[in-house]
Amino acid sequence: MTIYAWGILAVLAFIGVEMLLAKKIFGIVFSYKKIISNLSIGAAERLCNIWLAGVFYFVFRYIHNHFALIDIVSSWYSWVALILLTDFVWYWYHRLGHEINILWAFHIVHHQSEDFNYTTSTRITVFQALVRNVFWCVLPLIGFPPEMVILTLVIHGSYSFFTHTELVGKLGWIEKVFITPSHHRVHHASNTEYLDKNYGDMFVFWDKLFGTFKEEQTKPVYGITKPLKTHSFLWQHFHYLIEMSYRFNRTRGLKNKFRIIFGKPDVMDGDEREIVEANWLVEGQPIPVFERRSGRYKRYINVQFAAMLASLILITLYHERLSVSSNFFFSSILILTLVNCCALLEQKKWIFFVEYVRLILFVEYVAFQFNGWYYFVLCNLILLLFTLTYNTLRKKYIQLVYQY
Repeated sequence: MTIYAWGILAVLAFIGVEMLLAKKIFGIVFSYKKIISNLSIGAAERLCNIWLAGVFYFVFRYIHNHFALIDIVSSWYSWVALILLTDFVWYWYHRLGHEINILWAFHIVHHQSEDFNYTTSTRITVFQALVRNVFWCVLPLIGFPPEMVILTLVIHGSYSFFTHTELVGKLGWIEKVFITPSHHRVHHASNTEYLDKNYGDMFVFWDKLFGTFKEEQTKPVYGITKPLKTHSFLWQHFHYLIEMSYRFNRTRGLKNKFRIIFGKPDVMDGDEREIVEANWLVEGQPIPVFERRSGRYKRYINVQFAAMLASLILITLYHERLSVSSNFFFSSILILTLVNCCALLEQKKWIFFVEYVRLILFVEYVAFQFNGWYYFVLCNLILLLFTLTYNTLRKKYIQLVYQY
């Protein structure tokens, strides 16, 4: 897991450099809210990947040991073949993620950002990572050893990180072989002429072979065709599934219902987004007023987010040494922190409830770490005190954070 911890640090370093260069040299200032929103989704996936990576290494090994079609050994030509096959599998995984509605529900999160930078590359949900790893199972099935597969996936994933930027222009002859930032900007654009183009991750010839290549010409407009009205952590993850459920329930006929799940996303061409947003989303506070008055809530987000990232790195390094209860506790705290940070972006008043739940988890965790009934009683008396003064504390908290 050390490599994953170093990977998180490297990603954060490159993001910092990109933000600095964008502002100082190119005069580009990326949205603070979008940066936090992007990184929140990426942090959640990294947290879940701590367990997912281990599970799929076992799955890859099991498939290789019991079902491999041939026995492939490490050599320079087997590595070249594996890289090419990995990118070929990626192309079809990625293309189907845009052409099958249920897979698009998992992949759409990656396309929601209306900024395009290295933080955009982190917008991978655990659902998308799970589906992607299922596709990767074909590699050990062919006969590639799991160690080769895992290392190739790390290299492959690292390459795609660097294609998410506006700071690199066209790269001449390189664009005839490799997927470049220019090619990938087209893929993330919502311009009509750019939709469903450039699925490749490392090599460009798959798109040219299967007729999905488009060169960057007009300036891309990033995001999905129907932009979201919120930065909510949970809504970004689940809104499309809710829209699908709504459309499924009001659609008649088994064949038509089947198309809602396995047809193309074009089937969702109605008013589902507007209806579910009206029914599910609660209007936030008038953010511009608060932003002019105070940046305190942003400083509070920064402190929480920095602590969350530090904790994520530590959990990545030491999770195997932690007990099941400790892993559950720290993971729950981090997820609640991500939910809280995104709610703070919209200055929701219900964030105090999230703080309260975090407090409950912390106090109960401390109580169970110490032997003795008196620790348990003391911790629960503290919770009782906070519960009895909940409304008063909530009012003070809102005033303190938002200066409301």
